[in-house]
Amino acid sequence: MNILSQAIAYFNNGDYQKALELFTQVSKIYSRTIVEYHIKKCKEKLNIGFTKEDITAEAKIGNSKNKNGELDIATKILLSNMGELKLEQGEKKYYYKKWQNLTSRKSENAQVKKVHPIPADFPKDLKLFPLPEGPNDFKWNKRRKDSQKREYIAQEAVGLSVVIPTFNRRNILSITLACLVNQKTNYPFEVIVADDGSPEELNDIIRKYESMLDIKYVRQKDYGYQLCAVRNLGLRTAKYEFVSILDCDMAPNPKWVQSYVECLLEDDDVALIGPRKYVDTHEFTDEQFLKSPELINNLPEIRTNNNVAGKDEGTISVDWRLEHFKKTDDLRLCDSPFRFFSGGNVAFSNKWLKKAGWFDEEFTHWGGEDNEFGYRLFREGCFFRSIDGGMAYHQEPLGKENETDRAAGKQITINIVKEKVPYHYRKILSIDETKIFRVPLVSIYIPAYNCEKYIQRCVDSALNQTITDLQVCICDDGSTDNTLSLVKHLYGDNPRVKIISRQNGGIAAASNTALSIVDGYYIGQLDSDDYLEPDAVELCLREFLRDKSLACVYTTNRNVNPDGSLIENGYNWPEFSREKLSTAMIVHHFRMFTIRAWKLTSGFDEKIENSIDYDIYLKLSEVGNFKHINKISYNRVLYGNNTSIKKLDLQKKNHFIAVNSSLRRQGIHSYSYDPQDDDKSSRKYQFTKTGEVDNLKISVGDGGIAFSIIYPNEPVGIEKKIENTLYYNPQTSVIVICINNNYFTPTLVDNINKLADGHGIKILLNPEIYDTEIKYKQCELHLSNFNKLKNLEVTPEYIVLDTFDSMYVLPESINHMKKYDVGVNLGKISGYWASNILAHKSLQEICLSNLGVSLENLHVKGMMHGMFMRYDIAKEVFTFIAKISERCKLNEDEVIYPTDEVWFNLAILCVEKDMGATLQKTVALTYLPWDRKLCWSQQQILDAQGKIGIPKNKFLICSIDWEV
Repeated sequence: MNILSQAIAYFNNGDYQKALELFTQVSKIYSRTIVEYHIKKCKEKLNIGFTKEDITAEAKIGNSKNKNGELDIATKILLSNMGELKLEQGEKKYYYKKWQNLTSRKSENAQVKKVHPIPADFPKDLKLFPLPEGPNDFKWNKRRKDSQKREYIAQEAVGLSVVIPTFNRRNILSITLACLVNQKTNYPFEVIVADDGSPEELNDIIRKYESMLDIKYVRQKDYGYQLCAVRNLGLRTAKYEFVSILDCDMAPNPKWVQSYVECLLEDDDVALIGPRKYVDTHEFTDEQFLKSPELINNLPEIRTNNNVAGKDEGTISVDWRLEHFKKTDDLRLCDSPFRFFSGGNVAFSNKWLKKAGWFDEEFTHWGGEDNEFGYRLFREGCFFRSIDGGMAYHQEPLGKENETDRAAGKQITINIVKEKVPYHYRKILSIDETKIFRVPLVSIYIPAYNCEKYIQRCVDSALNQTITDLQVCICDDGSTDNTLSLVKHLYGDNPRVKIISRQNGGIAAASNTALSIVDGYYIGQLDSDDYLEPDAVELCLREFLRDKSLACVYTTNRNVNPDGSLIENGYNWPEFSREKLSTAMIVHHFRMFTIRAWKLTSGFDEKIENSIDYDIYLKLSEVGNFKHINKISYNRVLYGNNTSIKKLDLQKKNHFIAVNSSLRRQGIHSYSYDPQDDDKSSRKYQFTKTGEVDNLKISVGDGGIAFSIIYPNEPVGIEKKIENTLYYNPQTSVIVICINNNYFTPTLVDNINKLADGHGIKILLNPEIYDTEIKYKQCELHLSNFNKLKNLEVTPEYIVLDTFDSMYVLPESINHMKKYDVGVNLGKISGYWASNILAHKSLQEICLSNLGVSLENLHVKGMMHGMFMRYDIAKEVFTFIAKISERCKLNEDEVIYPTDEVWFNLAILCVEKDMGATLQKTVALTYLPWDRKLCWSQQQILDAQGKIGIPKNKFLICSIDWEV
């Protein structure tokens, strides 16, 4: 057991002196802030007086030595409310009146003019990526991830580590293990029994199941109720990417493992929650469950005395969460889903432990710890989903209580939850009835650099807010003046202020560092030379509390001189729209956002110097709703050296980069956002059509042929190639062309658009960055094309995989294709093909795992030129191509010619096996005679068009020089 758990155990057992000694040791090993609360409670029990350090250390970062800074008035009142700062009645009354005077000024109304929220010149067919329906819209997050690059999980890491905390309860544990033996799953899993110091002997049970399960047994000494500590012990032992916590009295249904792993493989940003039913197993043995795997599903439900976790319905108890699961589409539409994260039956990726931390071992009574842990997951950007396949059966003896006194425990732990979970559990309180909470509701962050003249006014304006459930986080960005020493002197002892310093890295880096130490859920941004009106936070916070779907709330500002005198009111666009934000920076100070929304972005871009705020608020606007308040609550100090009013040329460049980056993140390539002129102070813009059409489903019907064409190098003769394809295939509905991004120019786009309009079809240009180090990657480029096509939601009959140097010489290929499901060349691997292909580890693994044969025994040789297939089959084939590509990345298996020429051939065979039906096959459409490989002469082309020297089942010839 670790030293912190021992200290907590001593405290719970009443040995406060020993607990104090251990907590003091912890503070020296880690940080005093971790155990400040514990030390305070020990001293209260021992009647030991408090030092000033005790009062202030909890919220302080930094090694300030200067203790001369006086606390702000609000902090004094809050400490007095807590009994940690003694104030005489008259003194407190004086401070309260002074605080009222400081915070009495109200933000002025901003001038509002009537505007159209969406600019008139915003393209009608430019559709921004939809926003989530709520902060936990996991379906939206899945769509967003699918449109971006995904991280891959190593094959050997795929599996589930099942952590089972236990204390005594031999028979119930045995039944749970038996139900794990009965799992029907394709995925590996391990079981980790984590024993919280059971007096009962459990070793014999573990040994019994060693031959049936991949099982481990870990144990800690009995220090009382230490569920969090023992869960953490088990989790630290886990070997798989996915982890689950299953209480020892929760018997899983036979598809429990399979359901959890399948969902986590689909999206590991989701924490899964399984429902429960209440059953009585005390008359059964584990052997009965081993012999009858379906027994657990067939037990009758009962009424339990567990009035905390169950709800009575007639003669049975039901999971109180089920009704909410149903109302909220499995929690998708729930704004506080962590409240339903009951730790006895959950699963998630272990990456979240690295982001959110472990279970909080301060919880030493029943309840609350899973909600607090779930909140931290939620805060970090995790989504929550309930799944029926995660059903487990709660074994609670009929008419009997559990060993743990749940109701009494919850009365204790709910107070810890209120201290540590500000979102949902906290409301706005008046200063005379509130305190300094260990985790504040609001954090204001201030990146500071060489601002010694203005920093005190700035910080004081943040502390003197009408909202006091607030902390201030200051990051000194390597100041060369006295900023850091001044901040430490003034605020080093303030329990509502955190101070951190770093080497100079610019405002983006300082902002990211400051945000790494904030504790609040609602975050305010304040520049170090500016200052707030007293009600700035309250104005925004009330909007957040009214609408939990909001990612950002902002007001407007005035521009002032360093002495505070007015220059003019700041620019104010009175109504927010994403479209307007995509043309101009309308989200001005004061700005607040949720930390969850920020965690869903990539943070401040440290590679750009200007337009940093524009970039981050575009990112935030992609993940949630914004609300604008027409109040002037922020004072922006101008003195000629602000980063936003210097280096205008760089500011302009990064302005346009920020918008185009936002469009690309949303999967929009059909438009670019470009400057109209070279004036560095001008923000005049235009949207330029790039050639890709996002909404072809409006104008492209079903049926016909779709073409996927690859141009790995300069698109020489591309217009001739398109004309040839359309002449011989009037049934064409859409052409998707992958263009090397290095050659993707406005002129090319204009020419292709004119060509498409002239023929009345749609041509989708797909710019890809082509890696010249990997010469052969046609499969992945066709996959990229297909994904673009799939997003259009059109359904052609067939798709043809074509290349830049082929030419149609005969018509009516559609009639030929309709006789078959696929056209693919399937020869035996031989000749110069053999060495590279057979040495390809990934392909060999796929052959063995999917077809049960080695690659050398398959007929998969054949180039992909002119390959065709039914569109419904193509969906399955391209899904398999994505798996091959993923396997190659995991194996670091570089594609070497002609390895990728057989990907499609292999994929078709695997899909055919999965379908359980034989596909009607023929050869590909392209004729590739060896004697004409390098270039076809004009006479040979004419002969082919006259059906001379070309097989009747071929329609294309390859190796054409379109410049000739």
